[in-house]
Amino acid sequence: MWVILALALGIGANSAMFSIVDAMLLHPVNFAGPSQLMLLWEKDAQGVERRVSAANFLDWRSRSKSFTELAAWAAATYVMTGTDLPRQINGATVTSNLFHTLGVQPVLGRTFSAEEDAVDNAGSVTPVVLISYRMWQDNFGGRQSALNSSIRLNGIPHTIVGVLPADFEFLTRRDVWVPLSVNRLDRDYRYLFVVARLRGSREGAVAEMNALARTLGQEYPASEGGWRVEMQSLLDWLVNRTFRTRLLLLFGAVALVLFITCANVAGLLLTRSIARTREMAVRVALGAGRGRLVRQLLTESLLLSLFGGLAGLAVGWVLIRAAPSFVPPNAIPATVPIQVNWLMAGITLLVTVTTGFIFGLAPAVAALRIDVQSALKDGGRGSTGGILRRRFRQAMVTVQVAVALMLLASAASMQQSLSKLTQTDPGLLLKNVLTVRVFLPAAVYDAPRAIAFRRQAVERLRSLPGVDNVTAASSLPLSGGSMEVPFDLEDSPPRPQAEKPGVVYTTVSPGYFETLGIPVKSGRSLAETDHETAPPVVVVNEAFVERYFPTENPIGKRILLNRPILGKNAFEETIRAEIVGVVGDVSSGRGLPAHRPMVYTPDSQNHFSPSIWFAVRGSGNIAAIAGAVRNQLTQMNGNAPVDQLSSLEETFVNQFSEPHFQARLMGAFAVLAILLAVIGIYGINAYAVAQRRHEIGIRMALGATPGGVLRATIWSGMRLTLVGIAAGLLGALATASVLRSVLVGVSATSPMTLSVAALVLAVVSFIACYLPARRAMLIEPASALRDE
Repeated sequence: MWVILALALGIGANSAMFSIVDAMLLHPVNFAGPSQLMLLWEKDAQGVERRVSAANFLDWRSRSKSFTELAAWAAATYVMTGTDLPRQINGATVTSNLFHTLGVQPVLGRTFSAEEDAVDNAGSVTPVVLISYRMWQDNFGGRQSALNSSIRLNGIPHTIVGVLPADFEFLTRRDVWVPLSVNRLDRDYRYLFVVARLRGSREGAVAEMNALARTLGQEYPASEGGWRVEMQSLLDWLVNRTFRTRLLLLFGAVALVLFITCANVAGLLLTRSIARTREMAVRVALGAGRGRLVRQLLTESLLLSLFGGLAGLAVGWVLIRAAPSFVPPNAIPATVPIQVNWLMAGITLLVTVTTGFIFGLAPAVAALRIDVQSALKDGGRGSTGGILRRRFRQAMVTVQVAVALMLLASAASMQQSLSKLTQTDPGLLLKNVLTVRVFLPAAVYDAPRAIAFRRQAVERLRSLPGVDNVTAASSLPLSGGSMEVPFDLEDSPPRPQAEKPGVVYTTVSPGYFETLGIPVKSGRSLAETDHETAPPVVVVNEAFVERYFPTENPIGKRILLNRPILGKNAFEETIRAEIVGVVGDVSSGRGLPAHRPMVYTPDSQNHFSPSIWFAVRGSGNIAAIAGAVRNQLTQMNGNAPVDQLSSLEETFVNQFSEPHFQARLMGAFAVLAILLAVIGIYGINAYAVAQRRHEIGIRMALGATPGGVLRATIWSGMRLTLVGIAAGLLGALATASVLRSVLVGVSATSPMTLSVAALVLAVVSFIACYLPARRAMLIEPASALRDE
């Protein structure tokens, strides 16, 4: 029973984790030849990474020789109407060769033709669309008639020409793809992502692209001078170094769990075989053939290992199937479909069954060499096997305790690191704030109409019961989607837009800082008086001041902003704006610099984004007003989709979903390792007590006290635990460098963490030793002697 339980737990965890590692590290995408796919972007003269301009992409595609294909795409958001409620859906505009570059074929219909590419011919392409398999199933029931039917995106009918495969996820989840319109003259606006398929070596491609960048810099010095090209493997981009390290750390942890499982199986089977030495001797004495005994022992060992292994595969299958319900959002990249990898599970099963066979072979061989007379004489009188067997069993227990301690210390460190992350000050008040986004298509809402919508929405939401304050912005802290724009100080010498520094740009309504609890450090906040016809003003954050006005008072200074315009693909308008206030820094979200220079402008002076975020501060339980907020915004315009309704606290916590999941998984492995170690300790000690029952009876008959027997029995087990704890502490110190790379704000060798882990192992080991020791204490001397 113990063997089957140990195998079920060990193989179940390993088959699930092996499947995750295989999907996320070895096969994160289902594209043809994924190792040949490269992502390309640009870096400006200051070394800041930028996307690619349409003109540069077209030059790359026509001049480079290092790639068989270059394709481009840009993220896009659409409002799909014609259903019960308008829906905001994520999509992309792509060049016609993107799917050929990736090696993806539609399951229905076709991809885009070159004529639909709209390169240098914007506006003349018939509106067509490719849809995801998910949309095909959800909106059309998977019917063939979906082909050549129409859907309305931003009010424009698009003909469906194809359905992409179910496992196609390109970087993020998207449901529609439309042809990309680019303009060769548009060289300043850098908004494209570029993917290419290598023809030759990666080094040769990098050299050629940077030579091409220098050539473009000579041809267009104003926009391209000093720029260079960066290239990264798509696979490396999907699984970044930090995520890869965390995943490999978890893989190592689950491999250690498998090691403990095998050690447990070995120890339990060997213990079981020693316990049956007398039985084997009796059967030989009664005429049983030794060959028959060998076959029986091998068959029993194989059956135990096989049943345990099959139970483990079932546990692994259940874990994988249940993964979507307990894996936090964004913990696993959207491109990765997690499925049971039966090859890896089979290998795991083979390893454990082989372990069972090998350690089942030892008693089988011993059965061939059994000394019947000696076994009948000593088999029931305290025999615990030979010295080598006894030391092997003890070594297995020691190793299990050591590995369990290493995993427990790692799990504790990762949990402490997560606590540090979640306790960081975001720079604003999270409690009782509800956030929601409304999407207003630029084709329907021009800037004046969008500003009017915002003002009316703020007033209506503010009038709701339980609402204290409301504000609106182009983006909110932690929500993502912030934009960086070029700017310059007023007294800086003129320079090309490409050489100007960038700053995070957000348009906000009056009351923004008060609603979110962002402190105003100096000057003033933005007010209703900062309207459309008033002089342009901005509020900056402390990081902006530290970088650009470290020794000056910024209030009253002016900056030159190349601000975006609604519906335009470039920063065509430059304004001179006065700094009227300085506010505290706020978190930009996990994975972004903690303190980026930011400017806030009145949204009435520059509405540029089709998305409007609202932040609603409630006086109590904000869940109670969520429905009313959604209803008010929907009633204002039934064609404007309302989404991303959540609390600011929830948004803050969700940004740590990846380390939270990994810390929880490491904790589960540690608990599993401890459980397996306890099974091993208990099994070995229970067997020792059973085999020494006669010896213990004699000792008690000669005057040994029950308390003395209890202490001696516990100590015989705890000695192994203490040796294992010492070895585990050394192992934790030796592997600290690996763990250190994924920790934030905590030490991988914290004495407190290691001490607590050692104490936990000592306590659970004591319990595992105490239970059989208590049975030893209760042995009746007369009964023990009479049984023998």
